[in-house]
Amino acid sequence: MVSISKLKKFYLVEPLKSSSLGFHSFEETKKCESIVINEVEGKRQKKHRKKQCKDWRCIDYCFWMIGYMCTTWWLLSLLYGCLPAMLLGFEAPVSPGVRLSREGVTALHPVVLVPGIVTGGLELWEGRSCAEGLFRKRLWGDSFAQILKRPLCWLEHLSLHDETGLDPPGIRVRAVPGLVAADNFASGYLLWADLIENLARIGYEGKNLFMAAYDWRLSFQNTEIRDQALSRLKSHIELMFVTNGYKKVVVVPQSMGAIYFLHFLKWVETPPPMGGGSGPGWCDKYIKAIMNVSPAFLGDPRAVSNIFSTESSVGFVRTVASGILNFDYVGRQTLEHAMRVCRTWDSIISLMPKGGETIWGGLDWCLEDWNNYDQQEISWGSNSATFNLSYEAVWIDCDEMSRESIQKISKKRAYTARTVFDILNFVAPKMMKRAEAHFSHGIAENLEDPKYAHYRYWSNPLETKLPDAPDMEIYCLYGVGIPTERSHVHKFYPSEKDKSIPFQIDSSADGEDGSWLHNGVYFVDGDESVPIVSSGFMCAKGWHGRTRFNPSGTATYTIEYQLKQPGGLIDRRGLENGASSNIMGNAALIEDVLLVAAGATGVDIGGDRIFSDIMRMSERINLRL
Repeated sequence: MVSISKLKKFYLVEPLKSSSLGFHSFEETKKCESIVINEVEGKRQKKHRKKQCKDWRCIDYCFWMIGYMCTTWWLLSLLYGCLPAMLLGFEAPVSPGVRLSREGVTALHPVVLVPGIVTGGLELWEGRSCAEGLFRKRLWGDSFAQILKRPLCWLEHLSLHDETGLDPPGIRVRAVPGLVAADNFASGYLLWADLIENLARIGYEGKNLFMAAYDWRLSFQNTEIRDQALSRLKSHIELMFVTNGYKKVVVVPQSMGAIYFLHFLKWVETPPPMGGGSGPGWCDKYIKAIMNVSPAFLGDPRAVSNIFSTESSVGFVRTVASGILNFDYVGRQTLEHAMRVCRTWDSIISLMPKGGETIWGGLDWCLEDWNNYDQQEISWGSNSATFNLSYEAVWIDCDEMSRESIQKISKKRAYTARTVFDILNFVAPKMMKRAEAHFSHGIAENLEDPKYAHYRYWSNPLETKLPDAPDMEIYCLYGVGIPTERSHVHKFYPSEKDKSIPFQIDSSADGEDGSWLHNGVYFVDGDESVPIVSSGFMCAKGWHGRTRFNPSGTATYTIEYQLKQPGGLIDRRGLENGASSNIMGNAALIEDVLLVAAGATGVDIGGDRIFSDIMRMSERINLRL
C-alpha cells in the first residue's frame, strides 16, 4: 500500500502540461493566431506608412532644395555686398551720386518713382481663416515663406475676382506704401535701392522723393475705382510742387509703370467722373520730365505665353524643372494654380503686344529679318486667318478642353500679334472679356473720334495723344545687347497629369547656328525683358517731333545703354548691368536721372544715344504719323 500510495502521489503531485509536449489548448492556439495576424498587419501598415513617408519626402526634398538654393543665393549676395572691394580684386568705384555731389550737383526738382508689374510689395489687410496671423504682413515682395507654409491660402489671397477684377469677398490685399514698396524685391535682389541711394547722395529725402505704389494686379482704371491711386498720385505731385519751391516734378516710371503713367496723363486732364478733372495744361504745369526706364509701350511678347501656357521668360519651367512641377502637390499641378491666379490679374493684358502686324510683323516679314522665320510653328507671327471654333467646349480657367478643340488649335500653323487674340479669347474667355472693358491694342485711324476719350484706350500710345505740354520732356531709357524674348514655339502636350494645360513651349525647337531660335524661343535685341521696338519706337519715331500722337511737339529723347550679361552667379554688382529690372543699378542711367532731376535738359546730357537698329526698324514700320 505504501508503494502504491507513493506511486499515486508521484502521478498526482505534478501533472503534465500539454504545452510541454508541444501541444496547445484551443484558447492558446486562437490567441497565438491572433498575435501572428496582428504582427503581419502591423508590418504591412508600417511598410505602407514608410512608403507614404517616402512619397511625401520626394516633394519635401524638392522644396527644401529650392529653399537651400535661395538661401545660398542670398548669403552669397550678402557676402559679396559686404566684402570690401579691395578684397574682390578691383578698386572700389565711386557711385554717380557721390561723384556728382562732389561736383556740386544738388537736388532741385522733386522726383516721383512709378514701379512696374510684380515689383511692388503687397500686404494683407483682411483675409480668410487660413491667413490668421498675417495681418499687414507681406504676401508679395518679401521672403515668400508663405508659399511653403500655406500655398493654397497664399494663392487664394493673391487672386482677384474672376468677373469684376477686384477683391474677392472677405479678402483685402493692398499695395505696400512708401519707398520700401519696391526698393528691394525679396532679400538680396535690388530694384530701386541703388537709384534711391544715389538720389539721397545729392540731397533727396522723404519731402522731395516719393514712390507711387499701386496694386499692379489691377487694371489701371480699377486702381482708381478701388484705391483712388490716380487721385492720390495727382495730389502728391501737386503737394511736392508747392512744398519744393514750385519746382516741376521729374517722374521715373519703370516697365509697365510707363504705360500706367501714360494712362494717368490722360486721366488727370479728363473731366469727371471718368477722369481727374484738372483740365488741359496740368501736365505742362506740374511735370518737367518723364524718364521711362525699360518702358513696355508696345507690349511684352511674354504676356502671350503667360496667358496661353503659364510660361514666361523662364524657359526651364517646363523642362529643367519639370520633375518638380509634375508632382501632384496640394491636389493640382503647380502650373495650374499659377494659371488660375495669373488669369485674374488684368494688368497682364496691358502688356499684350500693341499695333498688330503693323508693328510686330507676320510670316512674310518682320522687323528683325529672322532667318527661316516661316518654317516654325510659333504661337504668334503668322497669316491673319481668323479663328472659327465651337464654344461648346471652351477652356474656362482650369477646366479641361476637349481633345477635338485642342487639335483644332494645334492645326493652325501660327498666330500673329493680331490673330493671337482669337486663341486667347478661346482659352481664357473670362479674362479677355474683362480685358476688353479696360484695354485696347490696335492703331487709331482718327484720334479725334469721340470713342478714344474712353479710358480703355489711354494706355495704348497708338490710340491716344500726349497731353498739350510743349515744355515737358519724355525720355525712353533702356538697355540693348541682351537676347530678349520675341516669340515662342508651342507644341501639343498630351498629359494625364496636366490636362488643363495642353500646350507648352517646345524646348526642342532650335535653329541653325546663328539663328534667333533657341529652345523654342525667338530672341531679339533688348534688355532681357522688353524688345527694343517696344521700348524705343515711340520716342524714336511715334512721338518724335510733331505727330498726330504728339500734337504739341513735346521733346523726346532715346537713350540706350549697352549692357553686358552677368558673367557669374553673383556678378550683379557691375556698373554696366541692366538686364530687365537690374538696369536700375546701371551707373550711366543713374547719372542721367540725377542730372535731369538737378535741372539738366535732354540736350544738356547729350541728347539721343543710340547703339541698336531701332532707327532702321522704325523706318520699316509703315505707320501714318
